[in-house]
Amino acid sequence: MSNISEQGFCAGWMGYLEYDLWRIMQGGHNRYGQYYVSQEEMDTLWAMVDKCGCWIVFDDDKEETAVDLDTWKEMYARYVNGNHTG
Repeated sequence: MSNISEQGFCAGWMGYLEYDLWRIMQGGHNRYGQYYVSQEEMDTLWAMVDKCGCWIVFDDDKEETAVDLDTWKEMYARYVNGNHTG
């Protein structure tokens, strides 16, 4: 995920990266900043999700942090509905 952030914005973890990548993986436009996320990268992310049962989010205190998929889907729904606090 951070590699994609670097490619798109020259940033180790651009704000809201986890949300933007999830949107892309749900069939959204695959452009991320100056970069186009490849199908291979999306397949790799899906394989990691399937294997681990979690998604990575950025926490100000803990930095990259795994959250279970149920929690992540709730966070994403809040984000989509305009609550950008995660």
